[in-house]
Amino acid sequence: MIRFRRTSPDVRLEMTPMIDVIFLLLTFFIFALVLMVRAEVLDVQLPEIGAGEKPSGELITIAMERDGRIVVDGQPVELEGLVDRVWMLKGERPQARLVIAVDREGRSGALIQLVDTLAGAGLGEFGIIGTQAEEGGGESEEGP
Repeated sequence: MIRFRRTSPDVRLEMTPMIDVIFLLLTFFIFALVLMVRAEVLDVQLPEIGAGEKPSGELITIAMERDGRIVVDGQPVELEGLVDRVWMLKGERPQARLVIAVDREGRSGALIQLVDTLAGAGLGEFGIIGTQAEEGGGESEEGP
């Protein structure tokens, strides 16, 4: 009887590279979550907005707090240094959209000054962030 000798080794499925890929993906998603700045964590009471769309993609958030302090992506900034900080972030993330979150109790004069500063620096394209208004539209008024 003729016997054949097998020349190829048994097929094995290596798990180590697959586990490495899983840990890499897990690390990436955790890192991305830590770096995300959500409007809900800002110290700003957002006004209700009935029209508009939810912002998507990468955002550069400029938040104006009730007392007029300005925070860009979680870092406090003076009005004089705002333009430099935003241009630096735009250089790092050129596809990021610029959005402004203003406290509903904030001063309108400070908002106008902020918008004027941005527009004067060539950053006139931005969005405004608010909270989703209820179906009835606008804020509800309490009666007797």
